[in-house]
Amino acid sequence: MTDIYTSHWRCPSNIAIVKYWGKKEEQIPCNASLSLTLSESYTELIARLEQKTNDDEISLAYFFEGERNVAFEAKFLKFLTKHQVNFPYLKTHHLVLESSNSFPHSTGIASSASAFGALALVLCDFYEQTQGKPISENWQETASHFARLGSGSACRSIFPAWAQWGQIQSDESSSNHFAIPITDVHDNFNIIHDAVLIVDDEPKKVSSTAGHALMNNHAYAEARFEQANKRVVEFREILKSGDLDAFVALTESEALTLHAMMMTSGDYYLLMRPNTIAVIEKIFDFREQSKVPVCFTLDAGPNIHLLYPDANKAEVENFIGRELSDLVKSIIFDRVGQGPIKLT
Repeated sequence: MTDIYTSHWRCPSNIAIVKYWGKKEEQIPCNASLSLTLSESYTELIARLEQKTNDDEISLAYFFEGERNVAFEAKFLKFLTKHQVNFPYLKTHHLVLESSNSFPHSTGIASSASAFGALALVLCDFYEQTQGKPISENWQETASHFARLGSGSACRSIFPAWAQWGQIQSDESSSNHFAIPITDVHDNFNIIHDAVLIVDDEPKKVSSTAGHALMNNHAYAEARFEQANKRVVEFREILKSGDLDAFVALTESEALTLHAMMMTSGDYYLLMRPNTIAVIEKIFDFREQSKVPVCFTLDAGPNIHLLYPDANKAEVENFIGRELSDLVKSIIFDRVGQGPIKLT
């Protein structure tokens, strides 16, 4: 009888608050980062292992939302080939992956983070099924490690709510090789909403990989790396204390700093669009008038993540509909999430 194993995971994306920008070989970050794991923006991955007779090379078929996706299949195959020594079952089994996203492409939500997070979880799950034992004593840490090797920010998606990636001298539990969960969090930050405001849904002209590479010779690189590491420590104190005003100030400064690094690179570039600026100015005005602790962050693109506490949900969403909806193409309403889920 042919051996068949199945695994089904849902892995969320995440949005960095303290940004990681610049990396070394093997997806090692140049600075630490801290992120918010989302709830409704996720990749769902159904995987199947089927026994095969030819064990000379890895055999993979990848389908995205019902269609064979050769481009991403090649990316997954490259990853699996490089790390196959850790997953011995790949020599004896054909791997079929069926993936879907709960969010559209080019929306300021990191699909590579949720995709490689889901893949890492499936691979670790299959290890336990085929070998009869967990892949390690701390399977989340191991899954985070392999997710990082596929996509740096993916390592943070393995954990619920708030996560940190990158080594900090004052924190012995931190690592460049995997993310760690942040559990000492004030009630103010247990329910944070994220309205993703889609200003532009076209693929960005400069990829994140190319942007990271431009930090190698950046005039302000070392100062930025030092700043980010200090800010991770500061932000953990903010999460612990519940200081919403400090949360707003640091979150927005980090977003603008990320784009400042792009605009001051040797091959400088600009990813914001006119409506990005218009929305930001509206947010400034609303916060000043209402005193509501609402703030924005950005990924490496033009779209805005609008963050606000649960206590202010109605007021902020009324503001979005009244002042912002005409400036954006679409809106995705999300919130802090509880991490990956194994499905049956």
